[in-house]
Amino acid sequence: MKTLFDCYSRLLIDNHITDLKPEYMRKFDPAEYVEMVRLAGVEAAMVYASDHNGNCYYPSRIGHVHGGCVGRDLFGETVRLLAEAGIVPVGYHTVVYQNEPAFRHPEWRIRSRAGDESHGRYHYCCPNNAAYREFCREQIAEIAAYEIAGLFLDMTFWPQVCCCAACREKFGRPIPETVDWNDSGWIAFQRFREESLAEFARELTAHARECRPGIAVTHQFSAVLHGWYMGQSSAIAASSDYASGDFYGGALQQRLAARIFAAYSRRKPYEFMTSRCTDLRDHTSSKSDEELLLHAATTLANGGAYLFIDAINPDGTLCRPFYRRLGKIVEQLEPFRKRIAELRPELRAEVGLYFSMESCVNEEKNGVPLIRLHEASANNMGIRRNATLDEILGSAEILNRLHIPYRIVTDVTSDFSGLKALIVNHAVFMTPEECGRLRKFVCDGGTLIATGKTSLFTPSGGTSGNFQLADLFHADYTGHDAGSVSYLAHKGEYLSCRGVPAPLVSAADPAEVKGLVALPDFPADDERHYASIHSNPPGETTRYAGWIEHGYGRGRVAYLYSGVLAIRQYSQQTFGEALFKRLLPRFLLQAENLPADAEVTLLESEDGRTLLLGVVNYQQTLPVIPLREVRLSIRLPEGVTPAAMKRVSDGEDHPYCFAQGELQFEISRLEHVELFEIEKCTMPATCLESEPQTSIVMEGEWK
Repeated sequence: MKTLFDCYSRLLIDNHITDLKPEYMRKFDPAEYVEMVRLAGVEAAMVYASDHNGNCYYPSRIGHVHGGCVGRDLFGETVRLLAEAGIVPVGYHTVVYQNEPAFRHPEWRIRSRAGDESHGRYHYCCPNNAAYREFCREQIAEIAAYEIAGLFLDMTFWPQVCCCAACREKFGRPIPETVDWNDSGWIAFQRFREESLAEFARELTAHARECRPGIAVTHQFSAVLHGWYMGQSSAIAASSDYASGDFYGGALQQRLAARIFAAYSRRKPYEFMTSRCTDLRDHTSSKSDEELLLHAATTLANGGAYLFIDAINPDGTLCRPFYRRLGKIVEQLEPFRKRIAELRPELRAEVGLYFSMESCVNEEKNGVPLIRLHEASANNMGIRRNATLDEILGSAEILNRLHIPYRIVTDVTSDFSGLKALIVNHAVFMTPEECGRLRKFVCDGGTLIATGKTSLFTPSGGTSGNFQLADLFHADYTGHDAGSVSYLAHKGEYLSCRGVPAPLVSAADPAEVKGLVALPDFPADDERHYASIHSNPPGETTRYAGWIEHGYGRGRVAYLYSGVLAIRQYSQQTFGEALFKRLLPRFLLQAENLPADAEVTLLESEDGRTLLLGVVNYQQTLPVIPLREVRLSIRLPEGVTPAAMKRVSDGEDHPYCFAQGELQFEISRLEHVELFEIEKCTMPATCLESEPQTSIVMEGEWK
């Protein structure tokens, strides 16, 4: 039997069916379930042991058993049959979101400052309640008694800001009444929320491993892109064997999330989940085969394991035609899955995009009373947006448009080897150790692009009033901010900057000030005093520095005062493209007929002998227009000389030219995805550029 870490194609069938009607789940047939998984052709399947309703699908001693089980162990039978079919079984269990225990034990419930204990159909239990934690331990012990290879613990996050008795007692001081990201008391409470959740995750992971040694355990980690409100930190990833989660934000979000998962995952591969339907609220509106294929191809091209999510029907049946469709999609992906599984590659890049989970806060909520926090943002979704993430997404989009491979650098990344440049977007909360690593990176010759209030606070909220990296930026924070609208003035042009007020800084010698800050004549939200009724045009150009560049040690630094890179409009992204082209190391030296929507990735095999160059034609509007006569000139990593180049789709040699570190090749037609396997030459003496075995010359050699 394979282990879960050998599996790069996976399936989850959601099962959150109530037992409010006696016929619900009565037609569930474990043998039919396994037959559907076989039709799909995947290697691993995640099976529900419990659901958000608090129902168990096995004979639990402490939980509520779903009425549709009628004495059967549906979970156990399914797990056994999957293993007999050679499919790796993984157990699904939910925590926090558990309706029945919350109904049965009101004292376990999460309670907001306003007294809310639920949201719509969802009812929650608090991770800080000792009795509830023991209940979780007992349920995990029951589930881990089955022969499962892995356990996915869903919903390990805070669905709202809990102010229940258990949280108040554990925090040990009054919970702040107002959201304020400039207040150390509020920040201390947020760090308490993060550490409480991390402690809960560590306890459950350790208990599962104790109950079943060798089991692979992971926690839902999609909250990594939802900001402060859900209370996750990098410690959740540290409590997981691999990063896993589901997303619904399209190609750009997936490309970023895949790289974030790769950075945080303790073991390979990470797992990226894609739903069959448009989102979890739609039970029947299936995505096209093409969209599902492109989701999975994007994951593979970034070195991860793809997982498809379907949902069971209330009576327990499944839609056979979909599994036939899914089997054909998986078959198309098979050459890529197989080679990725053999090589077990990781992302290779010279550019790093910094991701600071602790900095993904929503400063626009400053001053909102905690009691009105829900009222201020319907369904909490407004809370999940934040300036840091918006700017990271903006930077990611520019990198994708320029086809610059990048990898994520986190607060716990200590190895910067292979990186030549770092982009740090508004990473407000940074430890002295993080700052020291960045300073050394630049001193040693790296390029840094930093923005906003990066390094202004330590994670606890401590600050000197200036950036910890003021010496690196050659910029000093004045203690004042621009309003919600300001402008970067450069050579007579005014680039609009909107959103969270940006810091006003003074430049220190010998920095080169390339742009200044211009402000409107009146505050942007003044209803009586304004220059234009529709907008807030620039007024006076100040002496505050908006764009600084200079050398530092053997490296170079560019500092931007605002989140201009977050604004995904033509003017701002064109500025970002010009900045990145000038400061970042080049990868794609020349391209013909390669649209900006296409993704280019670079992976390196676990043994270091092979590169995989991925091209995924994932366009905004589907169906895609196939690419034709694409010509590429790529600068390979320093010291790499190709000995051979093959297409992974068919295993055939692919023509190329190589000279002076530049790889040139043509793709005559590409519909969805191709991986090009580049075997590294291991004997430099026989890998001269002029020797025929290192270069298959293309017709009409392209220069």
